[in-house]
Amino acid sequence: MAPIRFVAVGDVLVDVISADTPEPHRRLHAPVALRAGGSATNAAVWASALGASAAVVGKVGTDAAGDLVGRVLADRGIEAQLGHDPGLPTGVAVALGTAVVASPGASARLAPDDVPDSLTGHALLVSGFSLFQQDSAAGAQTALKRFDGQWIAVDLASPRLAANADLNAVCAGANVILATAEEAHAVTGLEPEDAVRTLAARFGLACVKLGDQETLAAQGNRIVKAKAAPVERRSRFGAGDAFAAALLVALAESESLEQALDAGCAAGARAAASEDGWPQ
Repeated sequence: MAPIRFVAVGDVLVDVISADTPEPHRRLHAPVALRAGGSATNAAVWASALGASAAVVGKVGTDAAGDLVGRVLADRGIEAQLGHDPGLPTGVAVALGTAVVASPGASARLAPDDVPDSLTGHALLVSGFSLFQQDSAAGAQTALKRFDGQWIAVDLASPRLAANADLNAVCAGANVILATAEEAHAVTGLEPEDAVRTLAARFGLACVKLGDQETLAAQGNRIVKAKAAPVERRSRFGAGDAFAAALLVALAESESLEQALDAGCAAGARAAASEDGWPQ
């Protein structure tokens, strides 16, 4: 049987990951890693590690950093469908211990022309970072409209951005909504259990992640709960992307909602416990 095809649309960046944060006015020697990143890249890497055929749709600059992203995806057997912006550099996210500084660069200019005319697969994941920002919204919405497949998911990604969006209009076509408790509250004004029910009634399937506590999923009148084993968090990147990829791959493989939610929680915990948020 052919593998599940998973498509991730969103920010494509270079991540710079420092193991520690220097004190003000001090120099620090610590391990630093440089790698391809961003929500779309992270999700595709996890989907590929779980046996899916994965593709990334995003935008980079015409620079060495953009070339790095393309090479990393190719080396992992992930299809890179990347637009190139000559006016902006490839985006960068810098993690210093528990703090993150991001400069989206070219990723913030995802346009309809950057999205393939034919976009097919079993599952699509679109990041709210692209969907809810003015210069990339049209490109992300184009992906939602063009995708031909069963599972079409939006990760809200940011409480501030999601709160200012008309979800019914902006997320038209989606049948899965993924959110943290803070993001779910921002768009519904409700506590997690009521929020997940409300979002599921609007979109079909909703998941609300409660950090290390548990994750709620609602579909129809059902609410399912799952919890991963506690881990020591080592990575600031990738846990939510891993959760989304594993959940969608499992659903596309016709696993039950309970099994898919367990798979998502397990992958999210693995990403949080790894040094760089990627499967080891």
